[in-house]
Amino acid sequence: MRLFTSGEADAFMGFAPEPQELRAKNIGRVIVDTAQDRPWSQYFCCAVIANRDFVQRHPRATKRALRAILKAADICASDPTRVAGYLAARGFEPRYEVGLEVLKALPYNRWRQSDPEDTLRFHALRLHEVGMIKSSPQKLIAQGTDWRFLNELKKELKT
Repeated sequence: MRLFTSGEADAFMGFAPEPQELRAKNIGRVIVDTAQDRPWSQYFCCAVIANRDFVQRHPRATKRALRAILKAADICASDPTRVAGYLAARGFEPRYEVGLEVLKALPYNRWRQSDPEDTLRFHALRLHEVGMIKSSPQKLIAQGTDWRFLNELKKELKT
């Protein structure tokens, strides 16, 4: 971001709260907003990844951690003003308004209806097309995913 604001870089890929800081200073223009622009906005932007050996040795701990992450996402979606206040009070994002803007812009509740396998396929295809990964999306999904915990928690955490 420093190189972009000083004019030494022509573009910058930002993650919250960086775009909000640039917007507040009237620096640059948004080219792609993955939370708003298709096709990116149709897919998850984030993933929960765990070490395979840890998951096999500690399935209950794995599920508890994932449950906590998903419950936190639900709170972010349902009460962004409270979460922004918490973040500001604890110094994680001291600017309440920036925190609130980020929380309102991100689809925290999407985990309930979106298909994570579809998201993985989409991103893996992009990475495969540009040569960043050699494995096919199908192989990555077959060998590197386990949706059991997520599927169980979707049933358990229904509102």
